[in-house]
Amino acid sequence: MPHGFERIVAHPERPDHSAEHPGDTIVAQLRLDGWHDATVRVLHPFTWDAKFRGFRIDELAVTPARPRTLVSGAYSVADAAVLNLDESHGTRSPFDFPEGERHDGVLYRTVGHSPEPHERYHDAAGWCTVSATDADGRAVALATALDRSDVVLLDLLADDHGLTVQVRLPWQTFRPASLPAADALPGLLVRHGLGDHEAAEGWLRAMLAASIPNRAADMPPPLIADTWGFGTDIDPQRVTAFFDVAADLGVEVVTVDKGWEDHVGDWNAQAGYAGGVAGIAALAHDRGMKLGLWVGAGNAAPDSAVATAHPDWLATWNGRHQMVSHRNHSLCLGHEPARNHVLACLDRLVRDGVDWLLHDFETISRCDADHHTHDPGAGEAAGVTGWYHVLATLRDRHPHLLIENCWNGGKPLDLQMIAHHDTTIGDDWCRSEENRLAALGLGVYLPSSWTSKYMGDEPHLPLRAQLAPYLVGGPWILMGDLPGWSAAQLDDMRRASAIYRTWRTAARDARAVPPVLSGSAAGVWGSAGGVTGVALTPRADGSQLAAFAVSEAGVGQVVRWHPVLDASRAADVDAWIVRDEWSGAERHATRAELEQGIPLDTARADGLALSVRPA
Repeated sequence: MPHGFERIVAHPERPDHSAEHPGDTIVAQLRLDGWHDATVRVLHPFTWDAKFRGFRIDELAVTPARPRTLVSGAYSVADAAVLNLDESHGTRSPFDFPEGERHDGVLYRTVGHSPEPHERYHDAAGWCTVSATDADGRAVALATALDRSDVVLLDLLADDHGLTVQVRLPWQTFRPASLPAADALPGLLVRHGLGDHEAAEGWLRAMLAASIPNRAADMPPPLIADTWGFGTDIDPQRVTAFFDVAADLGVEVVTVDKGWEDHVGDWNAQAGYAGGVAGIAALAHDRGMKLGLWVGAGNAAPDSAVATAHPDWLATWNGRHQMVSHRNHSLCLGHEPARNHVLACLDRLVRDGVDWLLHDFETISRCDADHHTHDPGAGEAAGVTGWYHVLATLRDRHPHLLIENCWNGGKPLDLQMIAHHDTTIGDDWCRSEENRLAALGLGVYLPSSWTSKYMGDEPHLPLRAQLAPYLVGGPWILMGDLPGWSAAQLDDMRRASAIYRTWRTAARDARAVPPVLSGSAAGVWGSAGGVTGVALTPRADGSQLAAFAVSEAGVGQVVRWHPVLDASRAADVDAWIVRDEWSGAERHATRAELEQGIPLDTARADGLALSVRPA
């Protein structure tokens, strides 16, 4: 196991399952004797029902009176909410999909409320760090990671003698007729030793970087344009006009989002697109761009050919077909015929010219159908296996294909997801501040080239203030009304994309980080005095980029940026160049001046982009 991690899988006995006493399956356990005063850092994934929670990191105490359980998987927020309700009510409730005419029944919308810091169960990425003190009074740390995308519960249980870490599969989704082999169960990857949260985060970064597929290793994150700024209100004429402007801006990948398809599940282009998907691909390729295509691969519209011809392929849960995003049903990817259909459709799309696959919606369903080829008591696990079989086969057949994870709002964050994708969604609100915070949360663990950033039109913001957070990291995805942008907007976009291209990198050790700021009301996550920012970790020579948005509240405030000056070849450099990336103006500065801080221009609400490099 690379980077000092060990994989732990128990050989569990099958628990007794009954309606009165359902049992969870414990698949891994680690005991750390003498560890006390423990805290855990939890990365909360993005979710539609808790929009200000996405990719936020909380640090939570773990005590004998307050155990913690981290819930990962495609429906982690909803599952954690139900489990917290169970605890407060003294019951054990099944997981279910909400019903009603006024909403889709997607399970990433919670029954109850999103978990709060005082509660036991928390939605979480499939990795975390623990910091504690051992019996000798030393600071010790633990990093954990999960290697499956099923719903998995990670328990942190403290007592007077130490800390126990264990992995459970909840009875609600895992009650198989017989237990699979240990190597088919989720494993707990662990590394522990002297250190603190920051040390453990470094261990995770190294392992996660090593898990990312190599096909994008030498490709910096692209500039992408996506039609979702129009929603589903697209047609061949609008798509063509969008492609024309995107090409003029130097966009490298253009994605046609939902609305191109005749029916979800069949994946044929609507009749107006001459030549079908191959014709759309030609429109992109002839303009020097790659074609991206949105697909809800695990879904089928009720009136689709696949759903009407094969209703037995649909996933059922608690005796009914769930209604998911945009009033679609789910196909059960644990059922072999349905899985083969999805693979055949995706394979056809790639052969027709798709270069970038954006998969969305509830890709892996929960299914308890007893007529499917999977064990009805382990339908979600079968769906996980089925989906990754589809992706692995697709990637093997088409080495050029790049795959973006937008499944369930990008919620599954674990080693299995990372190993099968080339990037993951950072935030789906398409707003600059939410994207900035998502980039910083994910940037604790993932390279800057691995967190997609969606940008919609925000006319209430000065354009450069909106653009600033997107200059760091990527892929950067434009989702506005490109054909409707003014000449001034297009000029700023061209300059911004030039800055982005200059600084983007495929290096696995480059991350989005909060810039160090000082000034009135200095805050966390790169904020101070009405100014927010995001920066790239310094390059080997010490050069670094930081971008800032000055809000109305920040106008006239005194705020300084303090570049990081301890990079490998920068420690002894005394002469530096400070560059305004928007205008290209440069000035010389000494190390002492940089240590004092670069004053930011807060004369008006605006976006700033500054860099420093050795002279």
